[in-house]
Amino acid sequence: MNDPVMHKTWTQTENILVFNGFGFGSHYPVVVVSVSGQALSKEQLDTLTQLLHKALPELESSAQSPAALSKDRFRMSVEWLLKALHLTQRATDQPVYECGKILSLEQDQARFFLPTVRKSVKQILDLLRTLMELMENQVQDKNPQKLLKKFVQCATELKKTSPKGANIPFFIQAAFDMGMPFQELPAHVLQYGQGKHGCWMQSSFSERTPLISATVSRNKLAGAALLRRAGIPVPDHKIAPTIERAVRVADAFGYPVVIKPADLDGGLGVAAGLLNREELVTAFKYAQKYSRNILVEKHFEGKDYRVTVFQNKVLSAVERVPGGVMGDGKHTVRELVETINADPRRGEGKHATLKKLMWNNEAIALLKHAGMDGSSVPEPGEFVRLRRAANVASGGVPVAALEKMHPDNKLLAVRAAEALRLDLAGVDILIPDIAKSWLETGAVVCEVNGQPNLGHKSEEKDLFTPILNKLVPGNGRIPIVVVLGNPSSGKITSEIEKQLLKEGISTGFSNAESVRVNGKTAMEEKVDPFTAGQMLTADKTVEAIVLSINDASVLSTGMPFARFDLLVLAGEHIDAPEDAETPDSETVMQNLLELILPACDGKVVTVKGNKTPVEQYKNLCPADWEKPVAQSTAVKKITAAVLAHPGTSYTSKNGN
Repeated sequence: MNDPVMHKTWTQTENILVFNGFGFGSHYPVVVVSVSGQALSKEQLDTLTQLLHKALPELESSAQSPAALSKDRFRMSVEWLLKALHLTQRATDQPVYECGKILSLEQDQARFFLPTVRKSVKQILDLLRTLMELMENQVQDKNPQKLLKKFVQCATELKKTSPKGANIPFFIQAAFDMGMPFQELPAHVLQYGQGKHGCWMQSSFSERTPLISATVSRNKLAGAALLRRAGIPVPDHKIAPTIERAVRVADAFGYPVVIKPADLDGGLGVAAGLLNREELVTAFKYAQKYSRNILVEKHFEGKDYRVTVFQNKVLSAVERVPGGVMGDGKHTVRELVETINADPRRGEGKHATLKKLMWNNEAIALLKHAGMDGSSVPEPGEFVRLRRAANVASGGVPVAALEKMHPDNKLLAVRAAEALRLDLAGVDILIPDIAKSWLETGAVVCEVNGQPNLGHKSEEKDLFTPILNKLVPGNGRIPIVVVLGNPSSGKITSEIEKQLLKEGISTGFSNAESVRVNGKTAMEEKVDPFTAGQMLTADKTVEAIVLSINDASVLSTGMPFARFDLLVLAGEHIDAPEDAETPDSETVMQNLLELILPACDGKVVTVKGNKTPVEQYKNLCPADWEKPVAQSTAVKKITAAVLAHPGTSYTSKNGN
């Protein structure tokens, strides 16, 4: 007798739709997925939650079944799936700060979208399939261990696609929290804001950072020479191409000395407080892993401070306490290290708030110099240093110091940033006491980083929001008008453009025939709305955008921007997709409205004669729906709304 065939309940039911652009009101490019499945109970979902936490401890504790309050078990199951996906994105350093949403739900079938970053689409879909397999496994009450290993593997692959720069996720989070548009560009560049208000950033480099300054700040010899020329105190140092040369330089300076790569920043390969030839040779070989250009520097005794300067103002100052442990008179050094590594803030990823303090040869050597080893029990209050470099990357701890920073020391940091002509700089100062003037105690500026790591975004310390606020006016948005269903022969888009140009607003315009900027043709050919919108939001001369959508292409590309301000329902003219066998303009219009409406934040203006059944779509949009008006009135309303928009910058011909 044949065994019964077990039906697989959780599965994908339709083709996946991957957008390069935005849709459904999401702030990210989206992937649209349809699935079917058998509803799980709250107990089953809670069990899955516990299994995922055990397999991937980095998951936030908020992974408890989000839909436990829902009476609809299938909805509860789908919401659990979306929440699990999002929390895994966050645990793997994906800069995605919103959860996917259900678009439609019917019995055992659901359609939803997933916000993602473009390079992570394959990995997020692999993760989705694995989570559905785990849900199916739970339905059938099978051993989940193999699938849990697959889940961890999917998370590992997803993490590989996370941004390389440690600052990027926190700038994106700051922009997201402020309602500021952001989008990925090639070469790890992100644009914050739109059109005239847009600003490019590459980690903490901005488009205002001079190339010469960025280059010089990474060359420690050249940077120090310019600092010295500007009267900034810097430590003595010399380049050492070989170990033998490094030893001779160290002997001439006198120990202790510092070894560091001459052309890198971020603390890579740095070893401070080297006391003898043996330590020097070890540090030199380690630094050579990162660079061939090694610098030997005279050690300056003092506390290590990172001072962040932006546009000639000190934003932050932190003391970088080196990795080590504080004695309690009871526990060994080894036990104390284990205790501090248990701190949930300490991790191994590049976005971990603090780094784990690894037990290595450097720790053993420093203990030996202190007459101790791993089994020693330090006295209460005795600090045992286990790292020479005092940076977070090697297990150090940042301690806020701005409030007690002496004005002379603030001025020293600002002068150091100005000397290299950097708009944003991380100035590393060694000084005995930051509360006392360096003119009294002495100090050295050992480094100025042109692309500094700004730490983490938190309530106590958020450098990302004030920096974006300075670089991007307001929330970075310019007024955007989308005209839907306007036939090619229609005049309403051109009339809106004409009125805005009369008011002195540099308007980006696109319809079925051309793309224009400030009244001049930029492209005289049919350009799809997604391509035209991307072009206009990236143009630094554009103060407002009028974008016509009269075809169905955005149903496959997505919208060129996450949010817009004004929607004009001008008609029902929509060119159906070229590959549609039996074009259904009504269905196409419904799909367009479902995609577009949730992204409209301002007003929806309907032109008289438009037969679109707007009442059934009002629940999709938070905007203010106005009564149908004549085309000429619609143009006046749109023009007035653009002029009143906070992002509008214009000078009318009347001089008002």
